[in-house]
Amino acid sequence: MSAFFEPKLTLTPPSFLVANWQLMRNRWRRNGLVSRYLEEGGQVATLLTRFREMEANEFANARQHYAGLARRGRLTKQRQDLLEALAWVVICSEKTLGMTPYPIQVSCALAMIDGYLVQLAPGEGKTLTIALVSVIFGWSQKPCHVITANDYLAQRDQELMMPLYEPAGVSASFVEQELSPEEKAARYQAHVVYGTAKQLLADYLNDVIMLGGLASRTRMALTHWQAGGHSLQMRGLYYVIIDEADSILIDDATTPLIISSQEENGLLHQAVMIAKEFVDTLEKGVDYRASEDDWDVTFTPIGMDKITEATETFPTLWHHRGRLEDLITQAILARDKFKLDEHFVIVDGEVVLVDESTGRMMHGRSWSYGLHQAVEARVEVEMTPPSKTLEKMSFQGFFQSYHHLTGASGTLQNVQRELYHTYKVKTLEMPTRIPTQLNVRGYLCYRNKEEKNRALIEHLRQLHETGLPVLLGTRRIRDTEALEELLKQEGFEFSVLNAKRLEQEAEIVATGGGQGKITVATNMAGRGTDIPVSKDILTRGGLQVIMYEPHDSSRIDWQLFGRAGRQGNPGSAYPFVSLEDPIFLHIKWWQRPLFWLAKQTVSRAVGKKLISKLVAIAQQNAQNRAFKQRKQLAKTVRLSQERMSFIRNKTQLKQ
Repeated sequence: MSAFFEPKLTLTPPSFLVANWQLMRNRWRRNGLVSRYLEEGGQVATLLTRFREMEANEFANARQHYAGLARRGRLTKQRQDLLEALAWVVICSEKTLGMTPYPIQVSCALAMIDGYLVQLAPGEGKTLTIALVSVIFGWSQKPCHVITANDYLAQRDQELMMPLYEPAGVSASFVEQELSPEEKAARYQAHVVYGTAKQLLADYLNDVIMLGGLASRTRMALTHWQAGGHSLQMRGLYYVIIDEADSILIDDATTPLIISSQEENGLLHQAVMIAKEFVDTLEKGVDYRASEDDWDVTFTPIGMDKITEATETFPTLWHHRGRLEDLITQAILARDKFKLDEHFVIVDGEVVLVDESTGRMMHGRSWSYGLHQAVEARVEVEMTPPSKTLEKMSFQGFFQSYHHLTGASGTLQNVQRELYHTYKVKTLEMPTRIPTQLNVRGYLCYRNKEEKNRALIEHLRQLHETGLPVLLGTRRIRDTEALEELLKQEGFEFSVLNAKRLEQEAEIVATGGGQGKITVATNMAGRGTDIPVSKDILTRGGLQVIMYEPHDSSRIDWQLFGRAGRQGNPGSAYPFVSLEDPIFLHIKWWQRPLFWLAKQTVSRAVGKKLISKLVAIAQQNAQNRAFKQRKQLAKTVRLSQERMSFIRNKTQLKQ
């Protein structure tokens, strides 16, 4: 087994004052930094002729020289050598991929090598930019992990860039859940490994478990022999490059990843079924209160009395008041909060979770503390055994464990403070190579969902008559299915892409930009999806995107809009909103008068401006709340890990 690169000690979050000062300083320096990187990108461009004119042997020798500097840790510290090495990689890309990275891509690569998260507009070539950085990092022989939004993109990007990696002397692979431990271990030996955050964290935790559950940094650095003959899957953690960085570092980091084993618990199954029947006798607002924008349930005195009366019907283990209230709360959440075709789907008689930010199924994931069984009981599928936690870690803690964190995204706006507070990493917004021609219209505002649907049908008909392709984006699977029925009634021909139709994804995406095509999709058609459009379509206006309703984060809205107008091409986006959309549940009580005023003026210009402002307010409220929840999550998991480590160390000492 090759050397194991032990994780970095988890950092302590900076204080509020320090974080604000660093972010303010970064804003002051932004123009100077961008100018410097653009200038260096231009310097690399001046070196290209020299490498183009090299003979094959000389070109190969140059690669060995730069790779040797990287192995000795000198390449990233000697700027001129780094610029020359990037020029070599650019020419290698030109020869093997037929693509010559633009100076702006080289500038972004330099910023990423220096540890910035780079905002690069959708369609500007993040995949190739990341590959440039991966070659430089791969030459160092230290593990380099490239994180993508899903398995499809991990495999696609690795295969697309393989013609560049091979002549550069860099091995690359991708990992996915279906691989055996032996196959994963072999693939992790590559210099560059593509995969999802969930997959890499799961494999990392499995290695922690293999080492006896001890997550100390010293123990993680043990060799194959010291680990008692058990080979680890990963080579450790060092470099990580994150595509769609804001989605993975923020939106997807809302729950810890837990490695667990199932153990039979007949009493829990019995208690869950009793709780389901009992909850059906409770009335919201009378027996309990549950706010619309969080997951807290509070019982009223009437509800408390009913729980007391029903206590004897539950198994003895749940006669403890706190434990019984937790069980009933889970049953209430399973009935009132967790919705089929929004939070989960049923596949082959099993409950499968759905990632709202990507619209994809999360096979192998489950809710904890009996909630999964409560949902299974509610939808009347066979209950699975509850899980016993073997190891867990937050995504924040995982990415903090890398020595060098960088990445790129088209939407890093409004998250600089959280990124610096959590990961101590700064962002840099880079200019576009070509001025954007994406035309994002103002909100099309309606009083209720029925009015919105009528207007949507009329708008679709008008766009369809032009022959332009349309992408209609929704937040939930059930919305795609409701719109499917509506469009069928209206006589439209269209495709539907959601988590239930995953096998059709590649074909639908490949043809979605064709003449008169209509595609109804969840966020599966958002981040990382490139819908090809012909030159004829571009000359007539390009892809037309319709957003059915705003998301909790404006960044996800912009990721959907960014499917059109890529690489400076024409395109349009039309955001729809009705006053019945769930986004307005995030409006605070003292902002409700503005919402009331918007209802009275929805058909007038002043009302439309007010609704647009309220959407922005609601999205900011949602993001502020989510930030607080993520901070509390990271703190809770960190304390839990410390307790587990303390207990395990005491157990080891006794043995």
